[in-house]
Amino acid sequence: MKYVIFDMDGVIVNSEPVIMKAALDALREGGVPASLDDFTEFIGAGEEHFIIGPCNRAGRGDLIEKITEQMFLNFESSLGEMEVFPSAKPLIEELARRGLIIALVSSAAERKLTASLKAAGIDPESFRVILSGSDVTEKKPSPAPYLLAAERLGADPRDCLVIEDALSGVRSAKSAGMSCAAVTTSFKAAELKSAGADFICGDIIEILDIINR
Repeated sequence: MKYVIFDMDGVIVNSEPVIMKAALDALREGGVPASLDDFTEFIGAGEEHFIIGPCNRAGRGDLIEKITEQMFLNFESSLGEMEVFPSAKPLIEELARRGLIIALVSSAAERKLTASLKAAGIDPESFRVILSGSDVTEKKPSPAPYLLAAERLGADPRDCLVIEDALSGVRSAKSAGMSCAAVTTSFKAAELKSAGADFICGDIIEILDIINR
């Protein structure tokens, strides 16, 4: 393996509870009725849909831009509440020390990615390539995000190891012809294995053992 490609949520940080609260507060401040249940169908599809869905249902599409901006402001002011997985930064530093090339591929908005990396204390320069949800038209489980990352890295997909936590992400990586290590932060090992994961980790620091093998 020459390249290691990280997903963000569920691998480096767990930002979903924070962004959903930020969205709910923004909607309420904007006078749009919503509950956390309204967000379920949009998880993993891009956090902007947390605002678009409720606004459209309320007939207030004119408020989408304003409330979306407030959601991100709320999110950025709540970074201290975000769960950061403690192995993420040490793993990234050790991979760089070993000379592996690292990338980050997420369905999240670029603004959310930047804030999440800040919360984790990880320098964006640690990654040769960073792809956000706005960089692709097809989201996971399509192979498009990981194929684009390989293209920008100048990498053969067979030389890439993807670290994922979600079933759609595992399927995306495998469809792109990459190896995939899945961490059990969001789904059970059996589910991840059924989705096609080559390796299962309870903690992403185990990636070092996988690479050593």
